[in-house]
Amino acid sequence: MAYLITHHGTFWFQIRVPKPLVPVYGTIIRQNLQTKDRKTAQTLAYRLASHWLERFATERPNISPDSVEAESAPTFPSSTDQVASPEPPPNPTVAFPEPESEQPTPRIRQKHARKKPSKSEITDTLDGLYEYWRQLNPGCAPSTFREVKAMVREFNRIVRKNPSNLERTDITGFRDRLLKKGSARGTVAKKVGFISTLLQTAVDGGLLPYNVARGLRVPKPKVQLQRRRAITKEELKRIFSSPVYTQGKRYRGGGGEAEVWVPILALATGARLEELCQLMVEDIVNDPEHGPLMRITDEGEQQRVKTMGSRRHVPLHSGVIAAGFLDYVAEVQEQGYDWLFPDLEPDHDGRRGGNFSKWFARYLRSPKGCNIQDQRVVFHSFRHTFKSLAREAGIPEEVHDALTGHCASSVGRGYGHVPTKVLVEAMAKLELPVTFPRLTA
Repeated sequence: MAYLITHHGTFWFQIRVPKPLVPVYGTIIRQNLQTKDRKTAQTLAYRLASHWLERFATERPNISPDSVEAESAPTFPSSTDQVASPEPPPNPTVAFPEPESEQPTPRIRQKHARKKPSKSEITDTLDGLYEYWRQLNPGCAPSTFREVKAMVREFNRIVRKNPSNLERTDITGFRDRLLKKGSARGTVAKKVGFISTLLQTAVDGGLLPYNVARGLRVPKPKVQLQRRRAITKEELKRIFSSPVYTQGKRYRGGGGEAEVWVPILALATGARLEELCQLMVEDIVNDPEHGPLMRITDEGEQQRVKTMGSRRHVPLHSGVIAAGFLDYVAEVQEQGYDWLFPDLEPDHDGRRGGNFSKWFARYLRSPKGCNIQDQRVVFHSFRHTFKSLAREAGIPEEVHDALTGHCASSVGRGYGHVPTKVLVEAMAKLELPVTFPRLTA
């Protein structure tokens, strides 16, 4: 385990707790260092590591600091190592105890710092538990906070108990009521998972003895419903011969030229909507050895990736280049923009693809747009289509997973990486079912 990790570009300190002290502190201690500078983060992390190792040894009188350090078995990345950047766990494993006053640890002052809640304030209401969880997970997306808060309000209306008095039957009753009301099973599972996450936070912090929602499942239907599917060749022809492409139409909410290029890139790369909408001009790279590449990264301040495997370079398909995409990139760069699609307006959660997603859904169904009425066809269907095309082309699974940023499904595939040369060769094999119109002079 490393002392230093990153999330969304910000460095965090972490250390494993010796087994005898797990009931006190939980399994892992993590603390946001609130800096994006590696050298500063390393200095702070070394100080914190020294403090916690000494503290562990103090609370275990028969154990020396050296043996505590060996048991914690952390590693510290060097300046040349690649630091892992995990997604923040929805079910945090630990609380973050504050260091004792006589041994201060470096902390960066924050404006309007929240007061640390007492145990009763946390466990007396689910709202208090939500606030406690939120303080421990400052890096979560605003949409996640909003979803969890909405679940808390709904749960409070149905189950009027404080967290310390909850029983397993309360959680199953909440689940069954949602199912009876007709809520989608995936939605129900997500809400039950939120409850379990909040309760587990209190358990890990030593505030509750056990998590009554842990492991509760939502029964699956006998026949799984198909919610999304790949787009047929006929439907693709409708999309790429619609007014956006043939008449130069641009619509309110579509983000200008994003209306043209985001669907094209989605079909030809299999990238996620938000990955495409948050592209910057510098993310289109003309590599001298491998040709034009599209970089998916979270290096920019407002860029995010879904998983560690999402960071990647995707070769551009010849059909995208033939449509004039590189000319568009050069034009945007010449105008001095940083964002590749500068007319996209972020939604209230700061997602650059939020408003575009709503516009595309309307355009897809509209008789004046694409007139595709099958509800299983959505923007994410481009990704399904790309995967299907990759299989038809005989591209190995680990290769098209690398192209689309899917996590490896086996331990063995998690080692190493797919060389860019292999990705370029795979992309050359991919045959698109439609020819994109030439969109620049």
